[in-house]
Amino acid sequence: MNIRPLFPTLIQIPQWVKESKVKSPYMKKIRVDDCICHGELVDHIIVKDRILEEIEKDYCTEESGKSDPNVNYTQLVCDRVSKLDWTKNKDLTRPWVKIFFPNFDITIKNFIKGLGYESYMLDAIWYQQYLEGDTHGWHTHGRTYTGVYYLEFPEKSSRTELYSPFNFKKHTIKAKEGDLIIFPSHWIHRGPCNPSKRKTIVSFNFEVHHGSGY
Repeated sequence: MNIRPLFPTLIQIPQWVKESKVKSPYMKKIRVDDCICHGELVDHIIVKDRILEEIEKDYCTEESGKSDPNVNYTQLVCDRVSKLDWTKNKDLTRPWVKIFFPNFDITIKNFIKGLGYESYMLDAIWYQQYLEGDTHGWHTHGRTYTGVYYLEFPEKSSRTELYSPFNFKKHTIKAKEGDLIIFPSHWIHRGPCNPSKRKTIVSFNFEVHHGSGY
């Protein structure tokens, strides 16, 4: 079934953004520079097919969201992800994770070193596969940082979108297959309606540490 008409391409500002842009009478915002870190997974080409093979073999009945013709998908938070293993996100013994983690570990350590942190602790990791028409609505994550690894990312795949909490300016990540990004977990973000062939991403949450903070 082609569900693309449920996700019109008309660009609209979400209602929650319009409401959030109203100046708060309770506080003022002090701008502090922050960043989205964007690089490549170490040896993506070597591990890509092996990871995808294990995901293909993963017997998973888990999916997120159902299309509903009565829902205005341009305004509401919505989810429709065809395959994911979110409920297993703490299990580091999954076959695909065991292949992915050594390369991920090297990549993330390089990232956090450039941010001034001494170490990190992975909290959760899971994959999501988007078919044509799939989407992941506006949301946040827990922990300090979250991120996305673009494992399988055909041309014209939908790109991750984020809003800065300072000025609610939208950022669209110009990623290519093999890229990996991290950003503060409290940034509101989404995976828009996917117009292309299947795309597969790996999402993760982690803490960072410096000094003797608690």
